[in-house]
Amino acid sequence: MDFEDIGTAVAREPQATARPRGRRMTLRERFRRTMFYQEVDTLPNFEFGYWEETLRTWHDQGLPKDIKDEGAAYDYFGIEHWDMINVNSSPFAVCEHKTLEETDDYLIYQDGYGCVAKINKQGHKSIPHFISFPVKDRASWEPFKAALDPDDPRRYEHLDKSVKKLRKSPNPVGVFGGSMVGIARNLIGFEGIAIMQYEDPDLLREIIDAFGRCTVGVLERALPKIQVDFCMGWEDICFNQGPIVSPDFFREAAGPWYRRIADVLTAHGCCVYTTDTDGNLMPIVETFLDNGLNTMFPVEVHAGTDPVLLRERYGKRVRIWGGMCKMKLAESKEAIDRELERLRPYVEQGAFIPGVDHRVPANVSLANYLHYLDRKREWFHVGGTPKY
Repeated sequence: MDFEDIGTAVAREPQATARPRGRRMTLRERFRRTMFYQEVDTLPNFEFGYWEETLRTWHDQGLPKDIKDEGAAYDYFGIEHWDMINVNSSPFAVCEHKTLEETDDYLIYQDGYGCVAKINKQGHKSIPHFISFPVKDRASWEPFKAALDPDDPRRYEHLDKSVKKLRKSPNPVGVFGGSMVGIARNLIGFEGIAIMQYEDPDLLREIIDAFGRCTVGVLERALPKIQVDFCMGWEDICFNQGPIVSPDFFREAAGPWYRRIADVLTAHGCCVYTTDTDGNLMPIVETFLDNGLNTMFPVEVHAGTDPVLLRERYGKRVRIWGGMCKMKLAESKEAIDRELERLRPYVEQGAFIPGVDHRVPANVSLANYLHYLDRKREWFHVGGTPKY
């Protein structure tokens, strides 16, 4: 589904095209109009969050001590947010989450999928070090296949309550779009999935098919209950050289599932489809776009996904959500200005919600972050009311 097709679909919805007169737009209206290259009074002001250590570090630099979590930080910084309906298309746990070993310095645990990981209790703790993974062959895959049954009633036990709450939300309402490869990577491991695509490609295709069937089944049941504004999946399958499976395998095995999901979304009036994919996604952008996934998020610049290149190469086919290099935040106010100035013409084109391209790391000073937020308001006219 290309840009022209999407525009035609959205034109059938009066609330997506008619600019409200005599009142300020809601955030939901601003989001919808922004993502379809339409005029808005202010852009949505979305961010990705912070490392656990970042807010603690900022306390020593002037951040009020009571700002201890992301929600409080967003309120203080004037960051806006979206809502998600509560429906589950991930595999359910297959075993007990338990601690295997603990010292003063580290903790080794087994999660509900059977992955064994070690985390530091001192210093930076943002990324666990994984020791072993549960899926190694067809036999070890079977419990997870059963845990992806789209008809399992547990997937929908909170759906009606969340739908009732969000039907009149002023915020953009989204639905989780599943994971074709990312969660599978978590179960198989980075090296394991890279090898499996060559040594047992049929099994890996079967695994991807199970994730795809579950996601489609869940969306088909959830979407008739509420109009959603966007769908966001989760992959995290790329590093600085591209995806952990080959682009050809990704297109062949995952592409058709993105297309099926996009078709289900479009049939229910949702035409903004993205997935959280860190790293360098340039080798698989065309697989996304050709199969209806039209919004890139969070567009991690330092890893090789350049929002300027995306827009210059693909034009209005691609929407961008993120794209502000977090590395520049740690350099200087001048570096922040240069990066925002680089993005400015493309933000002004529309369908570009500027935000940091991942969580803000602890080496970013509070002064630099406030400068970034102030510049974003001044140059890009984003919404939200700060308290600092």
